[in-house]
Amino acid sequence: MIKVYGGVFSRAGMVMCALEALGLPYDNVDMAPRSEQTRSPAYLALNPMAKVPTLQDGELVLWETQAILFYLAAQYGDNLLWADSPAKVADIQRWSLFIGNQLEAAALQMLMQVKYSGGNPDQAVIDQAAQTLEQFMPVLEQHLDGKDYLAESKLTVADIHGGLVLAWGKLAGFDYSRYPAVNRWLKRILTSDAQQRVMARATT
Repeated sequence: MIKVYGGVFSRAGMVMCALEALGLPYDNVDMAPRSEQTRSPAYLALNPMAKVPTLQDGELVLWETQAILFYLAAQYGDNLLWADSPAKVADIQRWSLFIGNQLEAAALQMLMQVKYSGGNPDQAVIDQAAQTLEQFMPVLEQHLDGKDYLAESKLTVADIHGGLVLAWGKLAGFDYSRYPAVNRWLKRILTSDAQQRVMARATT
């Protein structure tokens, strides 16, 4: 049985969404980022970074979210969330890495300031993060114009990773409506059946 360490509202939620989309059974060990559980000797033996998520699949232990997503998509589902040629795989990886490298830190900074600052967010940090999103959002908007998904004209792990990253900005109040193609794509990912099944875990 596949085991995922981390909570629904952490990056582990991306892994759970991929598993739901692939129709794979899994156990979830719910733990919050930076919690005491992540610093336990048993967990550090799995993930020396003391972060979530971590994936166990038989004898394989993986950490780093995108590595886990790429592994699951390549290993399972007969290319359901993946592709069947190096060029197509590279396109999936390209868009996931673009969002990870250019947008993820800014979206997370916004979320941390709005949700975890004790009601005293640093507006300068929020403004700088928003400026970073604004810098790169036109690239994503142009790419998604006339498309439902980032690559392969279907849901892939790039969409799961990218959509849930940009959801952090949405939760922090970033206005995606100025980017209609991105806004439609984001809504599609966040309302997908797989993501709804993950969110249901948070209420059970």
